[in-house]
Amino acid sequence: MVGAKAWKDIALTFTGNLVAAGWSAVKACALVGLHRTTWYRHLRPAAPAGITVPQADRAYPNRITAAEAEAFMGLLNSRDYGNLSVTQAYYRMLDAGHCSFSVAAAHRIVAAHGQNGDRRSQRGGLSPKRTKPVLETTAPNELWSWDITMLHGPGKHTYKLYTILDVFSRRVVGHRVEYTETAAFASALIRDAVTENRTRPGILHADNGAPMRAGTTLDLARTLGITLSYSRPRVSDDNPYSEAMFKTVKYDLEFPRRFQDLQHARDYMAAYFMDYNANHRHSGLNYYTPDTVHHGKVDHARRHRQAILDACYARNPQRYRAKPAAPGVPPAAGINHKQTNQLSQTA
Repeated sequence: MVGAKAWKDIALTFTGNLVAAGWSAVKACALVGLHRTTWYRHLRPAAPAGITVPQADRAYPNRITAAEAEAFMGLLNSRDYGNLSVTQAYYRMLDAGHCSFSVAAAHRIVAAHGQNGDRRSQRGGLSPKRTKPVLETTAPNELWSWDITMLHGPGKHTYKLYTILDVFSRRVVGHRVEYTETAAFASALIRDAVTENRTRPGILHADNGAPMRAGTTLDLARTLGITLSYSRPRVSDDNPYSEAMFKTVKYDLEFPRRFQDLQHARDYMAAYFMDYNANHRHSGLNYYTPDTVHHGKVDHARRHRQAILDACYARNPQRYRAKPAAPGVPPAAGINHKQTNQLSQTA
């Protein structure tokens, strides 16, 4: 098969032979099937173009020279102008007779030198940068997480919900509802959770609230042999399990928009967490309940679920592409740990 360029060369040759034999160019092109514009262009090839200079590199009478640009940058970074914005520095230089170009040109010069960002000195602060907490747990009671959220009461009244949960099992291991947020209540929450669960966590993670870092909280953790871990300041996702738990609580269909009084809030939250621990099928646990995981009953629950799936498959195998299998619990969870399941349970 003849390529396009080869065909064009052949067509031009035949057309040239016909024209040389006395044919008109129009008739010769029509016979060969060559457009006559191609023939005429072949007769008068364009002159070779010179070296094309990019627009930005072309010389203009009004172009700012490299020496002018360097002089401007030297002044801009000097003590007199180094703490000013480019615009402020430009107009002060202009008034002093140091500039002979526009403010737009000044910005272009600064950009070309890579100094078009924030020119203010960046203060690192007195405190060292906090390290991102990376915590992993593969069993209950290795890592607990706690936080405090607000509940609405009548009128302008609010209450504080303190909650501790086990990160691996998602079980709420302690909670209390109070009028205020104090270190004393926080310490009581931790002490009661350890007593009721007859164990202490290896690590207790929290955000940077005042009750979390209070001296009484630190002393209690030291006495109980608990390692404390904290979120970084102003980092919203360093305590995701507690935040997700609060979202799950508040998005529940029966959650009151306002509680009648403190006792109403306490009664509701006690009943809610009891039901949540015992009956809530958590997506992050492959739909086993927190109590099932926390108390080591997953194998029994998995066998029971698998037996039901096997029976369903036996009755209607055509409904399944493959025999269904009941998964176990994910082997690990953690703070800033790879997480594939949705934490909040609002769907």
